[in-house]
Amino acid sequence: MGLFNLLHGRKARPFKGIPGPTPSFPMGNAGEFLDKMRQPWEVCSDFAHEFGGVTLVWMAGQPALILNDPDLIGEVLESNWTSYYKDAPCKALAPVITRRSLFITNYGKGWSKAREENAFSVLNQQQFLSQQIEPLQTVIKRDVEQFIDRSKSSDIDLYWDTQKLSFHAFSQVFWGQTFGDQVFDWFQNLARTGDWRMQCKVPPLLNIPPVRPSFYTSRSKWYLMFERLVKEARKNPDASAPDMLNQALVHGPQLSDAVLAEALATNFFGGVFSGSSTINTALYLLAKHPNESEKLVAALKADLGGEDGYDLETLLGCKQLDFVLREAMRYYPAVPLYLRNSVKDREVKLGNHTLPPNTMLFISNYYLHKFSHHWPESEKFDPSRWDKGVAEENPFASGHFFPYGRGPRACIGQEYGIFYTKIALATLLLNSNVELDPSQKFNQHFFFGVMMPKGLKAKFHAPG
Repeated sequence: MGLFNLLHGRKARPFKGIPGPTPSFPMGNAGEFLDKMRQPWEVCSDFAHEFGGVTLVWMAGQPALILNDPDLIGEVLESNWTSYYKDAPCKALAPVITRRSLFITNYGKGWSKAREENAFSVLNQQQFLSQQIEPLQTVIKRDVEQFIDRSKSSDIDLYWDTQKLSFHAFSQVFWGQTFGDQVFDWFQNLARTGDWRMQCKVPPLLNIPPVRPSFYTSRSKWYLMFERLVKEARKNPDASAPDMLNQALVHGPQLSDAVLAEALATNFFGGVFSGSSTINTALYLLAKHPNESEKLVAALKADLGGEDGYDLETLLGCKQLDFVLREAMRYYPAVPLYLRNSVKDREVKLGNHTLPPNTMLFISNYYLHKFSHHWPESEKFDPSRWDKGVAEENPFASGHFFPYGRGPRACIGQEYGIFYTKIALATLLLNSNVELDPSQKFNQHFFFGVMMPKGLKAKFHAPG
């Protein structure tokens, strides 16, 4: 501690009075985040229990703050959001999804333009989503039938198979067709490269482009395929086709083939992993609470009238489905950690603190989603807690419930993401009986910025 203070005492002065764990030379507190027994969001939650809503940690010789206070998080993500920017994921993901992507473009003219031109901003969301029910049911039911057939001889690996199911579903919604295993392999190759870079323990390595030739082959094929699809569809865009490609060509701004292709292609990275994470989490928690599973299936049959023929209003109006998914996202949020830095060119006021330029911030919802003073019996999986006005009092992107983020940079596809997880879970449960051993460990795994439960096995049986 003495040597650490001698070397970094000057950097610590602006953070005087902020509690935190004792740093050690030379890593500071970075070792806590490298612990294989705990995920980073669990570390952040543990520090909140010990030190409160703001914790000072040291990542080697650099001070950083962990925020578990909803008001301070609101300042960073909402009321004063332009005083903060994304740093770590941008450099890591730039080779994968490029800096034009809305996900890694920072505040300014580029970000505003990308946001305005994104199909999720341009299209009428209610109208667009209402057209997706039948196509999505068809795609998801086809995968469920394969799950049932394969379950006769082996288990279904929910980690991989729900990713592929979500990929097929997103393909249908965005492009009006599904793609084969080869295209899914390109997608996974890009994602694995991005994930490795996001979790790189030696930051200077991020200045070096990926070295594997297979990465560049996959990237070229991935984006060129989508650019060809855009070019072909532009010749005769179909206003009656429900997919995002045709709707963007008919109603969206005039973008080049490459820009539109890239925008639609990167939507996969923003939703496939978080969508499959939420589906896995819901299936696991329902297996551990069979009475809740029975209540949900009964509600789906009563409210939706079976698996076919319902509309968007009916789907979104199924309260039990809504409550189960909200509770699953509260209990194990798919995106439990967000990173920000204060701007580089000036100090920033945060609550009662003045942050030096370029201060790194860890923002977690994991602690707040289980904050016992806000959520009674917070460790209990209880979908009914959302009844009697609680859902209205705790909307998405609020202080103690923000699985898709908060503020202007919250997930642009949040409305679609909620819709997708609802129709996916409803279609799975109405078209199969899921057999999942609840004694399996829920192994939280970090992949591409998303908490992915890894190792869960299940069998799917024909209903009846």
